[in-house]
Amino acid sequence: MKRAKGTFWMRFSILLLAVLFGLLVYWSIEFLLDDIRVFRMPDREAFFKQRVDAALQEELENLELRLQELDHRQHLISQQREFIKDSSSALKITVDNLFALKDRSQQLISETQFEQVLATLDRIITIQDEFKETAERYLATTNERFELTKQIAALKKRIETQTQEVRKQFAEVAHQHRVRSTMVKLAFLLPLIVGCSIVLVRKRSSIYRLIYFSAAVAVYIKATLIVHEYFPSRYFKYILTIVLLALVGWGFTWLIRRLVRPKVETLLKQYREAYERFLCPVCEYPIRTGPRTYLYWTRRTVHKTALMSGPAEAGRGDEPYTCPSCGTALFEKCAACGAICHSLLPNCRHCGNKKTITGDAY
Repeated sequence: MKRAKGTFWMRFSILLLAVLFGLLVYWSIEFLLDDIRVFRMPDREAFFKQRVDAALQEELENLELRLQELDHRQHLISQQREFIKDSSSALKITVDNLFALKDRSQQLISETQFEQVLATLDRIITIQDEFKETAERYLATTNERFELTKQIAALKKRIETQTQEVRKQFAEVAHQHRVRSTMVKLAFLLPLIVGCSIVLVRKRSSIYRLIYFSAAVAVYIKATLIVHEYFPSRYFKYILTIVLLALVGWGFTWLIRRLVRPKVETLLKQYREAYERFLCPVCEYPIRTGPRTYLYWTRRTVHKTALMSGPAEAGRGDEPYTCPSCGTALFEKCAACGAICHSLLPNCRHCGNKKTITGDAY
């Protein structure tokens, strides 16, 4: 039976269903890989909590709390000093003004008020003493805060050193986890890849080959993404290069085999296209017979060349013809009806007699 192409919408629907089938295969593989996970990624927080010294962290928290208390105390002392300084300045200004108003001839202030001024002076002296005391306390708090800051910095450095070491250990554990997970997933995917490849090669002529092709492409894409995700880039580039070299080498050898030993379908297509352009299917020399005996054309200008008309030119095409360049018989008499037919096509154009075209001689 002859192969039917079908309508455009039928071919489009088949391609669309093939794409959907490939997506479903891809999702199914992803669900299976998620369900067959054996190794779980270690918890980062728990990993660090087990390996970083908790006593150092607790000591750091206590020192930071103490530093906050010192900061608060220093802030209070600063506010107290500012208050004392403002009060002392105000009292001094008041006393200076009172003494400036006092005159020997006019008593602008009484004796009682003068005693109050003296008391105010005593208060100013007391405030100055308190200011000196707050200065000493502020200085002591500053020194204590400086020492505490040094201790916190040294403790943070110890914790950071220990954390970096634990971070390296976690990176090694994570790397081992990725490698193990990749091995488990590839152990599941490799049989699928091999099986899909074998089915795709053996069933390449089947009417269901598009189904096999979509499933194989989904498996290949999933395997490539897993290798790219879990393998380091320095290893992945070699894997990708080897796979591409294998594919290119296979395609190269396949094309060479098809060129040296082509299939009959390929040869018939080549012969059919050459006859349509009146060129020898073997060497592409122009077939100069009938009205085209004295004309010149190429593959591009064959349909633009004006033909010579006349009974003499028209009758000269009904006779056997051999390519003068390569010696290939292009037109011959049919074994059934005796009419002139194409030598390299399987059927006679007059009676439909079929002959076997093997292509071994061409």
